[in-house]
Amino acid sequence: MKFAQAFLCAAVCGFLFSLHTNAVAQSAGTKPGYVTVVRIVGEARYAKSLNPKPDDWHPLTVGQTLQAGSILQTAANATVDLVLGDKILHQIDSIPDKVAPAADAPVRGLDSYKATAQQNVIRMQEGTVLAVDKLTIANTGIDAVSDTELDLREGTIFGNVKKLSSSSQYFIKIPSGIAGVRGTTFVISANGAITDVQGSMVLSTVGPNGPTTVVLGPGDQYNPATGQVTHLTPQQFAQAMRTAVEVITVVEGIITFADDHTIIYISPTHGRPPFVPPGHHGGGGQGP
Repeated sequence: MKFAQAFLCAAVCGFLFSLHTNAVAQSAGTKPGYVTVVRIVGEARYAKSLNPKPDDWHPLTVGQTLQAGSILQTAANATVDLVLGDKILHQIDSIPDKVAPAADAPVRGLDSYKATAQQNVIRMQEGTVLAVDKLTIANTGIDAVSDTELDLREGTIFGNVKKLSSSSQYFIKIPSGIAGVRGTTFVISANGAITDVQGSMVLSTVGPNGPTTVVLGPGDQYNPATGQVTHLTPQQFAQAMRTAVEVITVVEGIITFADDHTIIYISPTHGRPPFVPPGHHGGGGQGP
């Protein structure tokens, strides 16, 4: 398995990036990037561990900021919009009578912020488990270099990645392989299905017939069941663009943090919410 992962990383990296530009990025002053929650529909949770125990989970709230080494999960019929990049400095307006003590300070309030060029957006669909393996930003003196590595363990995400510098990299791991992204709007599922709305993507996987590398351009979609790349119909492309406009607005427009009136009670003993992951029935909130 380690050999397969090494092969996949080499295939994608070799196609998209050069060793020289990565060395330049590493030599520059690197700072951590942040994942900021800007919208939640339904229930979601997070843990500051890539392999969380049941008691490590906490309810996700609008305005929450996380860094690499965190994992997020959406429940059934839930979506979460995330902005990745520089830290968004906003006023945290806590409501202690509505939120019991948890691992982090309560995050509530209403604020606006215009995203910078280094920030990208992800929409987690229902039943999605997404880990943030790496998220850094470096300033070389010429441009900003970002290094993003996500681990899509379950479910589906819709992403918009702004145009990256030649030294930047953006990877999404899935159970069977890894995808490389270059300034694109896309949909990717943990099973390997991809729709490339704009820009370009490369997917490398290992299946029963060995390693496979697929290159996708605007309007292409990949079906892992057939191993075929097809082009979206006009109707499918129009629907994808409608979703893209809705999601991209979160990044390119003014981000407004939803005024959240949800009442959340957290056990002072166990510190976890009554969250049942998709596909589970009870079981005390076991993690993925």
